[in-house]
Amino acid sequence: MSTFNLDNFNDLINNANNIISCGPDCMNQKTTTDLREKYLTAQNNEKTAQYQVFDATRNYVTFTQGESGYNDYLDNELGTKAETISSDYNIKFSNSINIIKSKINTFNGLFLNVTNVSDLYKKYKSENDFLENKLKNQSADIITNDRKTYYEEEGIGKLHNYYYFLLLIYIFILVVFLLSSIFVTTSVSIFIRIFVFCFLLIYPFLLMIIFHFIKNMINRIQDYLPSHAYRNI
Repeated sequence: MSTFNLDNFNDLINNANNIISCGPDCMNQKTTTDLREKYLTAQNNEKTAQYQVFDATRNYVTFTQGESGYNDYLDNELGTKAETISSDYNIKFSNSINIIKSKINTFNGLFLNVTNVSDLYKKYKSENDFLENKLKNQSADIITNDRKTYYEEEGIGKLHNYYYFLLLIYIFILVVFLLSSIFVTTSVSIFIRIFVFCFLLIYPFLLMIIFHFIKNMINRIQDYLPSHAYRNI
């Protein structure tokens, strides 16, 4: 026990002498060198720790259980690692399958939406084309009807002018005939003159009745005839 205390005392004396003989810069340099050596040693131990553990385990198991026991130990270790790796891969594989299924479902939903949008676009396009053509046809019909109306009004105006002109001539003939019957001396009897004047007076109305009768007869005859695609009834 006294020897141990004497050795410690000697170490303290040596350390004190080293401190006295080495200045602060020297001590810093020495401390840095010692720490670097410990760092490198620790790194080397970390690199070789796995192999050291492996050798220690092999020596221990072989010594205590023999070579067959060490082989059983390796089989158990490798089986455990294989199960762990297989379980990890199964989990990763299951996760990958779930992700793929989710993406497939998403793709199917997007594809269905695109298909519906495409069908809806085709439907609206067809309806828009139909409405556009219908609008064009209606516009063309309106323009055509406006032209027809203009020409019909123009024709009706001309017919009115002819009607008033003929009416004036008709009235003039009636007046002349009436004045002639009264003031002009003639051998025609008064009854004949009255009859002619009455006939001239009802002549327009009689012509209208005859015209409507002939028109109705023609329409009835046309109803019994085969229809014609180019004949407007």
